[in-house]
Amino acid sequence: MFRNQVENDWLLRENLGTSTRSDAAGGCDGIVDGGWGFHTDRQGRPWWQVDLGEVQPVSRVVIWNRCDGVAPRAFRLMVLLSEDGKEWKTVYYHDGTKFYGFSDNQPLEVEINEIETRFVRIQLQDNDFLHLDEIEVFGPHEPAKNLALNQPANQSSISQWSAGKDSVQSIDWRKRVVEILVHSRGLVADLKESGLDVGQDLFEVEEMQAKLDAEPPREVGEKDYFAALWLQRSLTLRNPLLDFDSILFVKRVPGSYSHMSDQYYGWWSRPGGGLYILRDFQSDSPRVECISERFTESGSFLRPMLSYDANKVLFAWCKQYPGLADEPDKLNKDNIPEDAFYHLYEMDLDGSNPRQLTHGKYDNFDGRYLPDGRIVFLSTRRGQSLQCGYDSAQKTLETPDLPDSYVRCGGGPQRPVAVYTLHAMDPDGGNLCAISPFENFEWTPSVANDGTLLYSRWDYVDRYNMPYMGLWRTNPDGSNARIVYGNFTRAPHCTFEPRSIPGSEKIIFTASGHHAQTMGSLVLLDPSVGTEGDDPITRLTPEVPFPEIEDWPDSFYASPWPLSERYHLVSWARER
Repeated sequence: MFRNQVENDWLLRENLGTSTRSDAAGGCDGIVDGGWGFHTDRQGRPWWQVDLGEVQPVSRVVIWNRCDGVAPRAFRLMVLLSEDGKEWKTVYYHDGTKFYGFSDNQPLEVEINEIETRFVRIQLQDNDFLHLDEIEVFGPHEPAKNLALNQPANQSSISQWSAGKDSVQSIDWRKRVVEILVHSRGLVADLKESGLDVGQDLFEVEEMQAKLDAEPPREVGEKDYFAALWLQRSLTLRNPLLDFDSILFVKRVPGSYSHMSDQYYGWWSRPGGGLYILRDFQSDSPRVECISERFTESGSFLRPMLSYDANKVLFAWCKQYPGLADEPDKLNKDNIPEDAFYHLYEMDLDGSNPRQLTHGKYDNFDGRYLPDGRIVFLSTRRGQSLQCGYDSAQKTLETPDLPDSYVRCGGGPQRPVAVYTLHAMDPDGGNLCAISPFENFEWTPSVANDGTLLYSRWDYVDRYNMPYMGLWRTNPDGSNARIVYGNFTRAPHCTFEPRSIPGSEKIIFTASGHHAQTMGSLVLLDPSVGTEGDDPITRLTPEVPFPEIEDWPDSFYASPWPLSERYHLVSWARER
């Protein structure tokens, strides 16, 4: 069972099956039949777009809707144009009136005043699925020519209803095995440098290479690919940096609203998951043990941290209420139960003695133990105070439902976007204090090698709001906040999940997207090189583009835990 799961996971990396691009191709393939040509997942402001190949004038966009009971999902769509795929201009909002296409031969026709563009995007204004039958684009020079037909297309996500219009890619198994053996030799060299006896390891690598080089050449297939990867896996798990046998991790169903800010509000949570320990992970029979079984109600867990003595775990949890995401007035906190907000909890590592540390109608999460025993965390209890500190935090304890502070580009009563910033408290939840005076969002704090805090913050006062979730550093009491990387760098959008590399001044972080969950490409930062641009960073996973600003990747990484500059524990998944 375990071997099959691992091998299926390896095959996912080979880019088999449906991707955002292959599914999006069904939106401009010339087939109009009343069904759906593509289908995104349910998310905030989902989109589909086509690349016309060059900047050219466009006079008309024709949109064929699917013709069944869920056609109303598209009744409030938008049409956006871009010359470069980065800066977008909205040229049309649909007013909610119904339209179909195949069933009545009356698709939606959007007249455009010969605007020069290369990319045409269809996007919803709300949190829903986007699925259309066909999109056609016409210009003034050849009015009958569909400029979008069979052009490269992409979309914000795929779903269980995505099909994909390209065939399964063939794999050069021989080439892949050779690449794996090259990497395996590097692993053997590292093991030798660490002082281990690698004679048998090197023999197994070269024996496999000899089989590839044998005359006459033999056919290399999936079986050889798996054999090479199992060898690579065994070499990796021999690394002396893996001098432990258990890993604490969280299972979590991503929130229903895909946005860097909204992902941490309890009302968007979805049920499922828990806190787990992976035991004997270096063996062929690893075991997964749930330690959150005392949380019997349907809910969602967030981002645990192990105490320095490995006896306790700190985490966030909220109860999930079906239908709460659809509440039209979330600004009125009387409509939101207190336990629907994320709160910090601590329990013993065996799952016993769970205790709640925060209270009130505020989201509290990302708790991190400080070396002095206090806890730093993120909270929306910053509220509407101009000066934040001990007094502002104490008011939230006296009044559990004070109004929040909201980002200026947020939604409305149905989707309020409450600001969360750095706070700290004693181990028992006492002496709660806001330690950041910042008026906008802060994310994913961690304790650096020197005891300072690394975190990301959204610094977009008086400038464009999409990028600039840069990496910052502050003292544990909130003093001396200063930039580490990315205050003027547009890509990536977000420098989330920073962690110091053991024995190094370098930092690993997750390059994530604005309209996305915390996931993306992994980056190694050398702060000694500079604070901006490409020079200080090394892309550890160059096959994964920086989400949104470069492209929407088919796979992504998250939750990096560095062991050295070269080796890291990470999460990986493929968009499915």
